[in-house]
Amino acid sequence: MPLLLYLLLLNLLTSRLTSASWPSGPMSQKVMARCWAKQVEPLGPQYLQVSYQEQRSELEHNAEPWQQTPYQARGTLWINATHFRQVDTLYSPTRKKIYYAKTQADPQTLLLLEPGEDKLATVSPQRLAAQRLTAARYSPIWLLDYAHRYPPALDPERSSTQRACYQLQLNQTRVRLFIRHSDGLLDQVTLLEADPMLGDLLTTITYQEYRQLGHSWQPTRITMDKVNGRLHDQVLLAQAKLTPQAPVLLQRPADYALTPVEKVTPTLQSEKYSDHIYFITLPHTDDRVMLVEFTDFLLVAEAPLSSQNGELIIQQVRQLVPTKPIRYFVAGHHHPHYLGGVRPFVHRGATILSSPGNEAYIHDVTAATHQLSPDSLALAPKPLKLESVGAHKTITDGQFRMEIYHMGPQSAHTNDYLIYYFPDQQLLFEDDLVWLPKTGKPARVSERQVGLYRFIKQLGIPVRMIVQSWPVRDMGVKTEIPFADLAASVEPK
Repeated sequence: MPLLLYLLLLNLLTSRLTSASWPSGPMSQKVMARCWAKQVEPLGPQYLQVSYQEQRSELEHNAEPWQQTPYQARGTLWINATHFRQVDTLYSPTRKKIYYAKTQADPQTLLLLEPGEDKLATVSPQRLAAQRLTAARYSPIWLLDYAHRYPPALDPERSSTQRACYQLQLNQTRVRLFIRHSDGLLDQVTLLEADPMLGDLLTTITYQEYRQLGHSWQPTRITMDKVNGRLHDQVLLAQAKLTPQAPVLLQRPADYALTPVEKVTPTLQSEKYSDHIYFITLPHTDDRVMLVEFTDFLLVAEAPLSSQNGELIIQQVRQLVPTKPIRYFVAGHHHPHYLGGVRPFVHRGATILSSPGNEAYIHDVTAATHQLSPDSLALAPKPLKLESVGAHKTITDGQFRMEIYHMGPQSAHTNDYLIYYFPDQQLLFEDDLVWLPKTGKPARVSERQVGLYRFIKQLGIPVRMIVQSWPVRDMGVKTEIPFADLAASVEPK
């Protein structure tokens, strides 16, 4: 037999044996059943009580893209197959503040006192279901019991001689459980979910250093790689014991009920501010977007939160000015309310204007994988056209002029902050720097508006009116601010 034919037959036979080695039907649940019998079933009605220490990182509204906010936590939890209770003390080294939280959950109820809050959170059916995933960062018990009662499908492609892989869906999260053949214990859990701005995000939870407690086996160290490996958390568990009871941490209100998530139908509203400037308001996100019309092209500033909103803005622009292309898109800074909808503009061929410090992040956002919830750029990829603003950039058609200034850290908010100025109208448009109440005097003057006022004075530009992108109505602050009001707040007479 020729060598090439022999190798082809051998490969075919091997592939068939490999696929046939993974049982289907009831046999495929044997590994899962063994895991549940070792980690969950021995607890019975008893609770696993354990103390923990946690190191956590989060992406928040920080000064730099991908900048992490650290947290340190410690607490106690009580858990069995049907109940989860937790007392948590969370410390923020950045803010130097301590927050307290409590959780009490069963399959029908979630009572949640979130960090720093004094009233129970509103809970939807989806959030109740997601509690199994939240609990998994401290213990796999709830997730394993769910998989035992609602058997997931075996995933042959990700299973191996070392581990069996099972896949299930919780809400919009694709969950995979990896169980070791050697000892029948849960090794890893992966969670894949779609973020409106960052795309498909993978979290990997690894359970380590198992110890036997009574007849059950429980991990004592849990690590988490989040946001496709950019963030890393760790939970250390100690003082574990079995107890017949758990304390009542929160009282269930007599009128307790899950609150369905309200379906919001996006509606956009447009206002022609001047011959060259339109404002498009998105009530469902409480944002204001600016459209600037030049002789033969358009510029859009800001697109909040998601590609869906970016598409809606483009549709609205087409209705307002149907014959001119969107040549430029610009976001005042990297936070989601301003940059979140950038991808549809890349798909339409617009040049994205950016401060130098934000270019790498825009590359990340526009190159992100969006397979779980594909947008136009995922379905038909287009190259990113990026242009740096530097300290200052003028956009003009020879008649009308727009100035973009990079104020950066002077914003007291982010290091990539851009503002937009129109000399003809003495109008300045910015994202979220001025916080003056609609009525009365401000309780304090924010560092942001002090920074903006001083930057305007430093530039020496005459400003009559400031228009703000966010918030538009929900915070009780002015969003069309005479410059005189800003000046009076910073330098009262």
